[in-house]
Amino acid sequence: WADVLQTSAVTRTHFTMRASIRGGDRKATLDVLDAMAASESHGLVTLGEARSRGKVVFVFPGQGSQWEAMGRSLMAESQVFAKAIAECDAALEPLTGWSLSAVLRGDEGAASLEQVDVVQPALFAMTIGLSALWRSLGVTPSAVVGHSQGEVGAAVVAGALSLEDAARVVVARSQLVKRISGRGAM
Repeated sequence: WADVLQTSAVTRTHFTMRASIRGGDRKATLDVLDAMAASESHGLVTLGEARSRGKVVFVFPGQGSQWEAMGRSLMAESQVFAKAIAECDAALEPLTGWSLSAVLRGDEGAASLEQVDVVQPALFAMTIGLSALWRSLGVTPSAVVGHSQGEVGAAVVAGALSLEDAARVVVARSQLVKRISGRGAM
């Protein structure tokens, strides 16, 4: 998918007029393509005019946006994403005592995403990994914003914090939230 996204977002010509087609099977799809090639209208063709591209903003979420196996496929398929996660792992593991990569891979015995002091650093690392991947595909943000630990990820992506400083902030924050759990709510 990364190749498809890069081609569509960065390298293909962005024509003013666009068309999308719907086809239930190979024959129907080929019939629609033949009609388009002949400049004939067809009921399964939707035409539209492209709007100018706006600025890109990376928006990073807070806790609650996690899911089991998040990042697992990207770690296996994208060298850029895997490298960014490895860098986050190197910054986080001395502070947490657990392996981010093991958590994201779902290794047996790995720390659990059900724990606040695991999920927050893991989500932070996802923002760093995804940003590296998007940038490698030519998608560069004009602004970066975030909520909760997403704010810390945004600060790294924007260049306001080093990865190591951000790791310390995220780990300290998540450990404080774990310590006060059960005595109140945020």
